[in-house]
Amino acid sequence: MSPAGEEDPGAPDHPATGEGPDPAHDQALPHTASRRTVLAAAAGVVGAVGLAACTTAGPETPSRTTASTPESDPSTTTARGSATGPATAPPVATPVAAGVLTTSGPDLQTGPKGKARVALTFHGAGPSGLTMQALSVARAHQAKLTVFAVGQWLAANPELGRAILADGHDLGNHTWSHQPMRRLSAAQADLEVSHGAAAVAAVRGSAGLLFRPSGTPSSTPTIRAAALAAGYHRCISYDVDPSDYLDPGSAAVRDRTLAAVRDGSIVSLHLGHAGTVAALPAILDGLHQRGLTAVTITELLGGT
Repeated sequence: MSPAGEEDPGAPDHPATGEGPDPAHDQALPHTASRRTVLAAAAGVVGAVGLAACTTAGPETPSRTTASTPESDPSTTTARGSATGPATAPPVATPVAAGVLTTSGPDLQTGPKGKARVALTFHGAGPSGLTMQALSVARAHQAKLTVFAVGQWLAANPELGRAILADGHDLGNHTWSHQPMRRLSAAQADLEVSHGAAAVAAVRGSAGLLFRPSGTPSSTPTIRAAALAAGYHRCISYDVDPSDYLDPGSAAVRDRTLAAVRDGSIVSLHLGHAGTVAALPAILDGLHQRGLTAVTITELLGGT
């Protein structure tokens, strides 16, 4: 695991402890549980554990691919439960690409090329003020983002999730407590994904179709099985990583991102780091100068 971890939702910029999963994970759901059973069991679960860096990779074999240009399908998924009680938000319609987000397969590392689009995706955690600042920047640049929210952070700050959705951004699941998922058992992985899904459902009215595992840039068979049990057919990876969670400064985040980004890229960034938010206006300006538009993951994959 990288010595510099990502931010703790309750203590921004706090490095990962490297500790094991919460003992609550020992009370695991059956690995073959349905989406209804998984999300219902997730309701009301609360825990406090350390976070691991998303770039940490273990020995299991990763699975990645590039999404082909798909046809749109107005499919939606209905909420089954939440991390804080029954979901009250109306379901958010998710136009999805049949054959991509609704069909099982390898990780999605990039989107299709040829449309001059990229997706800026953010680990959702950290101070609410930085999140609101990032949303303001995106609004001013008419850009769309994707936030993969840590469930504990989202459950504690549901108004941030609602603000993300109100501005037309994607809201996805980045697990419940940001454990290093390659080190979890199948049962523990199930709980991390399902509890995160319930937190998303409590805000958006459904768990959605967007999931990114924590503590690793790529999935493993165990992670993919846990994701599928919660209704996620694909794990969303990325092809651009400026290592902004190491706080190299806004100029470095900007330069690294713009040097690596290409048509169809999926970029990994982190809310909760001031340097990342400070770099966002220049990143969006740089994309515009190159004729690239920042869109949601759903749009990048061809849903709209």
